[in-house]
Amino acid sequence: MQNIILIVIMIVCVIIILYSIIKSRPDIIVNFLLRIFIGTTLVYIIDLCIKYSGYSIRVGINPVTILTNGVLGLPGVMLLYMISAYFNFK
Repeated sequence: MQNIILIVIMIVCVIIILYSIIKSRPDIIVNFLLRIFIGTTLVYIIDLCIKYSGYSIRVGINPVTILTNGVLGLPGVMLLYMISAYFNFK
């Protein structure tokens, strides 16, 4: 029961924070969504090119990569591929 109450309080706090960000600075949300779109598109295109080249470095699209793209933008895409290359060629 206490866990449910804690989760509800956390969700309400996140909603309040998001509402205040959207109300005061909508450009931040637009910038975040634009970086998500561009970064995810780049990951998809790079994965296609790498797949047809025969290499095994693939990042894929999942919630972690989408969030990384949204927060970091193009450096996030490069970071994802560097991490993938590190663990594939280790």
